[in-house]
Amino acid sequence: MRLRVMEMKDAEDLWEIFSNDASTRYWLGHCETLEETEKMMRVEYLSYRQRGLMPPYVIVKDEKVIGICCFNDAFDDIGRIGFILNEKYEHQGLMQEALKNLLEEGFCEYRRIEALCMKENEKSQRCLERLGFQKEGVMREYVMHQNEYVDVELYSLLRKEWEHEKRIVNQV
Repeated sequence: MRLRVMEMKDAEDLWEIFSNDASTRYWLGHCETLEETEKMMRVEYLSYRQRGLMPPYVIVKDEKVIGICCFNDAFDDIGRIGFILNEKYEHQGLMQEALKNLLEEGFCEYRRIEALCMKENEKSQRCLERLGFQKEGVMREYVMHQNEYVDVELYSLLRKEWEHEKRIVNQV
């Protein structure tokens, strides 16, 4: 597994993810066509660069793009991450590995990293908790998802907590 910057050539693999109801169950976007996926990629990529964010990273396994992880917002010294994985690759620890790499890079710039998860998204919550994120609370009716407002849970990890965990792991 490796991370690399998203490129337009990734559109077909990403369409497989963004057109799959199981993969996008807790994602705010869904693409019915390859063209919609390509448009989303152009809009996302351009908006990230315009906002001074790192470009989105794709998660690659055996030369196939199987997911995305990225910083989708930043303010002051706080970054906010988002991530999605092709359902065929779940339960293999791949997202946790990808996020470790993203966090390592992110903590060079940010003091605090946040993630938002829909309350029902237990897989993502467990992944974040394994990485040391702490649940801070519920943001009620925070986002529109499938034509209704849904609650999301706010998770955060501080740079000093990340550094402490790394020291413990390296001592073992």
